[in-house]
Amino acid sequence: MALPIADSSDAVLVRRARDGSTEAFNVLVRRWEQKIYSHLAHLIGRADDAFDLCQEVFISAYTHLGQLRDPERFPPWLFQIAHNTAYSHLRRIREQAAEVSEGEPPQPSLRRLADGTVLERAESKLLVEQALAALPAEQREAIILKVYRGFRFTEIAKIQDCPVSTAKTRVYSGFEQLKKLMGI
Repeated sequence: MALPIADSSDAVLVRRARDGSTEAFNVLVRRWEQKIYSHLAHLIGRADDAFDLCQEVFISAYTHLGQLRDPERFPPWLFQIAHNTAYSHLRRIREQAAEVSEGEPPQPSLRRLADGTVLERAESKLLVEQALAALPAEQREAIILKVYRGFRFTEIAKIQDCPVSTAKTRVYSGFEQLKKLMGI
């Protein structure tokens, strides 16, 4: 007995979508849209823009599905599309801002903690998010991909289109910067 389509692996769904099954691609979208949206929101910092970009990512994925050589590699391939979409968006914003003003963008401020302060879970999460927002975009994305998404360094390197050593450096130096920002 065949599995219901919703229980199929990503690779099976990719193959079926390549063969013309929009239902298979819709299952992939439902399976991955929250993760891609969350990743985009972390990268660009604006929920409304992340929603629009998420749609762009899936349209691009559908359009270019035939270019995915190994259907087993769908998640890192999809995150690479998200990465490229986000960075294109950030470039456009930076170019528009440069036209309007030559000033530096404001840096997010971090709340300093007194020694011995015990934080509630929500406060800790907010502090981590603020510290992540203060990191350079490449470091922030590498850490999010490693810690929150569970990608291996080789996958992060592919997503960010850089050598594995650079991906490792971004993660580890990002962690060091986070420690400094958080006063750890």
